[in-house]
Amino acid sequence: MTATHRLPTEFRRSVLLGGGYHHARGERTVTSRSAGFGKQIKFLRAAAGLTQAELAESAGISERTVSDLERGLRGTIYPTTARRLAASLCVSEHQLPRFLLEASGAHATPEPIADVPLPFDERAPIPVPLTRLLGRELEVSFLRGLVGNPAQRLLTLVGPGGIGKTRLAIELAGLVREEFRGGRFFVSLSTTDDPQMVVSLIATAVGVAPGSGDVRHRLSQRLNQARTLLVLDTFEHLLPAATDVGDLLTATTQLTVLATSRAPLHLRGEQEIPVRPLVVGDSDAPKATPAPAVELFIERAAAVAPDFDRSTEARAVVADICARVDGLPLAIELAAARLGHMTLADLRMQLRHRLDPLVGGHRDLPTRQETMRGALDWSYARLGPDEMRLFRCLAAFRGGFDRTAAAAVVGTAEATDGGGIMPALSALVDSSLVLADVVARGEARYRLLDVTREYATELSVAAGEFDALRRRHADHFLALAERAESELRGSEQRQWHSRLLADEANFRAVLTWALATGQGEFALRLASALWMFWRWAGLFAEGRDWFEAALAAAQDASVDLRCQGLWGAGWLTFHAGDYRRTDELGKALLLLLGSHTGGMQRRHGLTLVGNAALAEGRNEEAIATLTEALRVCSTLGTTWHLATSELNLGTALLQSGSAREARGHFERALSVYEKLGDAHFGGRVLVELGYAALVMGDRAGAERNIPRAMEMFASLGDGWAIAEGLEAVATLRSDTNARSAAVLGGAAEQLRDRIAMQRHPPDARINRTYLDRARERLTAEEFRDAWAEGRALSPQAALGLALESESTASNDR
Repeated sequence: MTATHRLPTEFRRSVLLGGGYHHARGERTVTSRSAGFGKQIKFLRAAAGLTQAELAESAGISERTVSDLERGLRGTIYPTTARRLAASLCVSEHQLPRFLLEASGAHATPEPIADVPLPFDERAPIPVPLTRLLGRELEVSFLRGLVGNPAQRLLTLVGPGGIGKTRLAIELAGLVREEFRGGRFFVSLSTTDDPQMVVSLIATAVGVAPGSGDVRHRLSQRLNQARTLLVLDTFEHLLPAATDVGDLLTATTQLTVLATSRAPLHLRGEQEIPVRPLVVGDSDAPKATPAPAVELFIERAAAVAPDFDRSTEARAVVADICARVDGLPLAIELAAARLGHMTLADLRMQLRHRLDPLVGGHRDLPTRQETMRGALDWSYARLGPDEMRLFRCLAAFRGGFDRTAAAAVVGTAEATDGGGIMPALSALVDSSLVLADVVARGEARYRLLDVTREYATELSVAAGEFDALRRRHADHFLALAERAESELRGSEQRQWHSRLLADEANFRAVLTWALATGQGEFALRLASALWMFWRWAGLFAEGRDWFEAALAAAQDASVDLRCQGLWGAGWLTFHAGDYRRTDELGKALLLLLGSHTGGMQRRHGLTLVGNAALAEGRNEEAIATLTEALRVCSTLGTTWHLATSELNLGTALLQSGSAREARGHFERALSVYEKLGDAHFGGRVLVELGYAALVMGDRAGAERNIPRAMEMFASLGDGWAIAEGLEAVATLRSDTNARSAAVLGGAAEQLRDRIAMQRHPPDARINRTYLDRARERLTAEEFRDAWAEGRALSPQAALGLALESESTASNDR
């Protein structure tokens, strides 16, 4: 049976989104939050043009069931039934998880749950442009058709620097959200010069940990789940990696790659699209509607000169200016930015003097590159001495920077807050040589386009400044990382995670510089400060590679520094699931200490060896080793490491059946974490307290601790912790709400897959024991459907289900 859709698609979506829908005639407003699930069914049925009998026939249920649902006499239905209803009601794939959640009776909080900012979500979103795209309507229309065509899987936007390839790619990616249910990811390749890093950058962007098993196989699996768009920006300096992209396309059927490059990738099936300059038009015969290049100039000019003359005569001058810069968008913006300081006539005169030698003749690619350089030369020459110096110094940055970092690289006395460089930095922004972005908490970050960064690098090298500014750049980011190392254990850990993530490319640049210049100790210090960040971000393989290179390059480093390196490397291997290597690194650390007491370093070595034993089920050995680690650490004061030693030993005791003794260690650990404000590890120990309570038959204690931990994890937005929390709540509900437990188990599994997270082996044993009980309470089909339903939930929907009180969660049926 084919339904006739009498109401627009937006109506059906609005019901599921919880927002109001206003009929075109203004006759009624529907708000699903107050209507309830039965009202949603009724409205969706009306939207699909179905009677109750027709819906019942289509979904394979009784008409009485449909009637009971719509009248609110029945609030829940089985997952398989819900899926048939969703198909009959034309529920979109995007809204299906929420529909299934509502159908299960898991009505989350009345207000929508805020987005969970997981690490991979922050790393590879499609950038949000701050200005509208001008003059590319035909290209956008044509390219949208290509990008949306499943048969066309590799498109490369080719053109010189400054012609707008990246901006065009961002525009396209923003328009095709509905076509790519598997996600759209933006990977800036300007952050590395190593072709071997391309696969790792792609894997990290889409939530697959590089180096964890067969990364290429896991990456292809991830990208093959649904149609996915991968934007690879700035490929020209990494062309040897093009074969990796080709292999990825061959291994998948659902992936589309949109690349930007100054040269084609030369792969089979590649559709090369030259990006042309903006049309300038005939300056002698201006039209009522300005040519694209002229329109761009006028809009940017109005931003710096609100009273800009838009007369016919002025447009003719603008057209001439645009022609002199070959219609290159960046060159046009550079020129327009100068109207805050000079007249339009003066601007044309100065451009004529600077660029006339480049104008005329055949406009091939090299000539356009020459024109772009001429425009940059002209803009740079208009700067003051302080602005020139700052611009050259900014060549050291990769990815972006804040004003404090810029001040540190310049070497000004105001490096503490960057206030002293703001006049010069603002002038560079006004001149369009630097871009400003507003990020979280209203703070500004700045960046250079690739073509301007290359130009700044050439200038700084010519001035003999580049080596010194790279050193200042490295010193600043080492200091930042070493400060963050302790902050990641405190009350502002979430903010510090985000701060380090924003500068990920700069840290990578510093490590590359340090190793290339023979400064192994510097690299090892930086890696040792970053290991907790790498662990949070899921960068296990990249972090391990940096540690291996740094340890090899720092053979003569102090014992303490090498121990720090082994400690960080050991934890990254542990979280990657390589417990044998964790044991080896821990023993290497203890061997390096020799007969020295070692203090905290000895504690670190024992901790690695003990946790490796615990992960492999060698509980007695783990208890003995972790007991010694706690004894050593207890002589060093009340620290985060002492709390973690208590947590480690408590976990080992719980695994060996000594739950009551374990609880004492957990409570002491919790007391320290609460004093330090470490919500992540505070929540972690609450989970262990909940598990201990369950083992001792104290369900009230488990119901007190595990939900509290889930709330803490949700507030952190830490994907790693949220996955652990979902599994803990699933464990808690296994005896009382088997279906909900299975749904949450599936949601946790899906989230762990997304962030390539290995389960903590001791916790996994407890989870498995309790989830087996849930499995026994359901039929095989019910359990399978509930697990699949959980895997389909978004992190936000899974959180909503996990945060419900036990009394409001759906009951077993």
